[in-house]
Amino acid sequence: MLILGVETSTRTGSIALVEALTEDAGPPRLTIVGETTLTLAETHSSRLMPAVDRLLRETSQSIQTIRALAVGLGPGSFTGLRIAVSTVKGLAFALRVPVVGAPTLNVLAQNLSFSPIQVCPVLDARKKEVYAALFRGNGEGRLTKLSEDWVLSPEELCSRITEKTVLVGNGGEVYGDIFRERLGSRVLFAPPEISFPRASNAVRLTLPALLKGEFLDLFGFTPIYVRRSEAEIHRDRKEGAIASSEAGH
Repeated sequence: MLILGVETSTRTGSIALVEALTEDAGPPRLTIVGETTLTLAETHSSRLMPAVDRLLRETSQSIQTIRALAVGLGPGSFTGLRIAVSTVKGLAFALRVPVVGAPTLNVLAQNLSFSPIQVCPVLDARKKEVYAALFRGNGEGRLTKLSEDWVLSPEELCSRITEKTVLVGNGGEVYGDIFRERLGSRVLFAPPEISFPRASNAVRLTLPALLKGEFLDLFGFTPIYVRRSEAEIHRDRKEGAIASSEAGH
């Protein structure tokens, strides 16, 4: 079964073609047929589908051979998430294949699935905040999520890290000075080459749901934003102002 993974919740976009080979005994075996990452100035809207087309050509695959789609659901860039979700919905509708999804922080944490110490994926959320969560590995490739997805200041995140932890993601780079100052020897930083969510990990995480037939509702699913969008905040402020004005008359 050929699965296309899409992850565009950060500036570094990732797409992957993964072959899942199911056997009578044991878990399915995954083979990465091809995977591409791009960090460019333009938005994912202008490069996502051309990158998919190029990956299919370079791996000698046809788009008609794709049997499922896996997508990173966020949190992350609102624009990047909307592009991923709309692209995946369009492909799924055209190809008539199911969609499965995974939280982006879970996907990012998988880059350190064999870590013997606590893992904290951390992404820059702007406005002097980060998206983050805590995970603990068993040292054998399995992670357990210890928290919900947070959006909070780097300082507040430091107060929630009470043991030695490795940070992975661009938030560690943006706010590295704060983490070093407040956490000292308790913090380690993953190298930049593994500090972005990989589409192949999105496929890996969603495979159990795919095999169980637990698909996303194609017309109903939405990204995981965690934080409200600027448009929602502006709308609520406007409605609040109107309500106050009406109450004053």
